[in-house]
Amino acid sequence: ESGSETLSNEEKDDVFTQLLMGQDAISEVETSRGKFTVKFPKEKDMLAIGRLMCINRGGLPAASFDTETENRNLICSTLDIVVTGAPQWFEEAKKKIKNFSFEEVPDEEFLLELYQKACSFRSEVQKSLSEKKESESTGIPTNESMVNNVDANVPDGDGCDTVS
Repeated sequence: ESGSETLSNEEKDDVFTQLLMGQDAISEVETSRGKFTVKFPKEKDMLAIGRLMCINRGGLPAASFDTETENRNLICSTLDIVVTGAPQWFEEAKKKIKNFSFEEVPDEEFLLELYQKACSFRSEVQKSLSEKKESESTGIPTNESMVNNVDANVPDGDGCDTVS
């Protein structure tokens, strides 16, 4: 008997279980430069972000860099991992430029806007994982897009953080 056959209906609808079983929680976010699809970063994604940041530092310790540079590294590395779909202009740039990443994007305000929206989605999913609901679905879709109309306020510790 496989593991999925032994799960109750409530467990099958639970975001935690769905994420554990290999599905991604995703959201479509609208930005000033089009719609992007972002995913909730699982622990393996958080580790990948950390590794990418280390690669971007050339192996040097984070303390070797000023706060602004380290924040840029965090933003670009995070977006490189959590963005799974993008507008045509972005996809074309990826095809044209070998090893294209968000480090190539020249608009700092846009990068911050997209990062904040990705972090807001992460916070929303994390909050649903933290809440204990009895036999009630959390309402966060997995493997489905949803429009997430969030404001552009900087997250303050309950989502993605910047270096301080």
